Amino acid sequence: MTETRDAQTPRSPFQAIDRYSAKIIASKISPVSNEVIDVQARQILEQSIMLLSFSLQQGHSCLSLQRCLTQAPYNQLQDWGYLPLPPAEQWLAVLQQFAISAEDNAAIVLTQGRLYFRRYFLFERELANFIHQHEQHNDKLTSEQIKRARSLLAELFDSTAETTNWQQVAAANSLLNRFSIIVGGPGTGKTYTVTRILALLVMLSSSSLKIKLTAPTGKAAQRLSESIRQAKAELNLDMITRESIPDEASTLHRLLGVIPNSIQFRHDQQNPIDADVLLVDEVSMVDLPLMTRLSRALKPSTRVILLGDADQLPSVAAGSVLADLSIDKLNQFDALHCQQLKRLGIDLKPSDENQVHSNRMTALIDSRRFSQQSGIGALAKAVITGQVKQSLDCFDNFADLEWFEEPQFDTQLNHWLRQYIKPISQQANVTDALALFKRFRLLAATRDGEHGINQLNQRISQQVNVNQQLFYQGQPIMISQNHYGLKLYNGDIGMVWPDEQQQLMVWFETEQGLRAITPGRLPAHEPVYAMTIHKTQGSEFDKVALLLPSEQSYLLNRELIYTGLTRAKNHIQVLGQRSVWQQAVNQGVERWAGLAEQIDLLKGK
Repeated sequence: MTETRDAQTPRSPFQAIDRYSAKIIASKISPVSNEVIDVQARQILEQSIMLLSFSLQQGHSCLSLQRCLTQAPYNQLQDWGYLPLPPAEQWLAVLQQFAISAEDNAAIVLTQGRLYFRRYFLFERELANFIHQHEQHNDKLTSEQIKRARSLLAELFDSTAETTNWQQVAAANSLLNRFSIIVGGPGTGKTYTVTRILALLVMLSSSSLKIKLTAPTGKAAQRLSESIRQAKAELNLDMITRESIPDEASTLHRLLGVIPNSIQFRHDQQNPIDADVLLVDEVSMVDLPLMTRLSRALKPSTRVILLGDADQLPSVAAGSVLADLSIDKLNQFDALHCQQLKRLGIDLKPSDENQVHSNRMTALIDSRRFSQQSGIGALAKAVITGQVKQSLDCFDNFADLEWFEEPQFDTQLNHWLRQYIKPISQQANVTDALALFKRFRLLAATRDGEHGINQLNQRISQQVNVNQQLFYQGQPIMISQNHYGLKLYNGDIGMVWPDEQQQLMVWFETEQGLRAITPGRLPAHEPVYAMTIHKTQGSEFDKVALLLPSEQSYLLNRELIYTGLTRAKNHIQVLGQRSVWQQAVNQGVERWAGLAEQIDLLKGK
């Protein structure tokens, strides 16, 4: 399989490794029967594996034979000298000539109109089995527990309002289901809710509960810890209950136990995590392989609560577990589940029998961060629903939103330098410097280009570091490589500041207070005046400036823009071309996967 193209044709997105691995894998696949396979069928098989390899790099866990036919570059193969893809049914028929079913032992698997690498097919099947088994063994509540739970749900949550309190419903669902999911946008009270859920579980348990809190990144774990501590302080809990709810979260990798130079973890089926309840925050960032490895490390009795915003960017690696488990199933429960909720004092109408429902999933709807007068809330809603005109109109109608055209870039960058960045080094101490730094952040969609973080950080560093020092007072840095010995992890942010002896140190915030590391001991790091939107997941700032690339790009999509916008609590500034914004809002992330379908198949649907 060799590419051909003329001088005017853009370079193919398919790498040599995609083509080479496809050739090797295809050569080892046998036909279903003894009939001779024609050359064209072999070429289509090889191309299919190449496309599968490419789709995995785009974050899909499989190749959808139907959906890829309408999307570039899958439907442009002839531009690079390949055979054009046949219609889906014909394509499927060609692939079915080969022994690549789930029961075969080939490196790829064809099932339900999707092509997988076997490893990812097994990841999906294993995770689907875990979820199905958890849902099959939900704990039965005694009459006394039901009575007590009903009283506690009314006590912990405001049930006097005329509308449904979905936070209360989420708590009841987490009590009734051994595996539950809570989704909601910024300010909908996810950690407020889950802290009360943990209190509810502790107060209903006849024995001491071992509770673990975790999140995919160090920053997200820190934010979860802070939120849980704050929510606990607001609750009138007895000492036993308060002490039973932990307020320190770990990263998923730390929880699982990293083994140096290995993809395996210390905790697995033979050595499960010792937890009665596991809360996982920011699940939208968790990829399919990591979620599957987490499921392997859990006891069948562990109650699992997943927390996240399904509208945010999916994981960088393959899979979109949260979206797969929650899409199109917002607050739709079957009749039997509604009967159980009613016994707990919650009266809901069941979804129609023909309607898709999910008893495991609760969506929190009301945002306490963004009121009806909030432009950020209105803008985020318009963006995530793909409403281009309405999103642009928001900038004319709300005071907390500002739009700057691209020619204003230099003027605005100088303004941000004067108002937010240069004053950092002039603060009285490192605590004040960190507080000021967290008020404002420049966000970019890309690393490269004039509006990418590489050039932004370089330009800003030249302005504030006129003596070109390697380290200087007020310099914010972000760790880009894990160092388990120093307990520093990718995404951790520190501030360079002198200690009492005027020795420059890098100060990191921890649950116990500030921790200082000498600059020479730091693992790989980079300046962080500007951040990619991907890196800000799990963070929030008072004010955000979002810089669009100068040109349209396939990297832009509404989920990326939504994630950037919702990092801001009070004010948003966007700088760029409206045509670039329009293209981004029009383009949604679609991840090809079969996880939800595998769970439904296990249910016998």
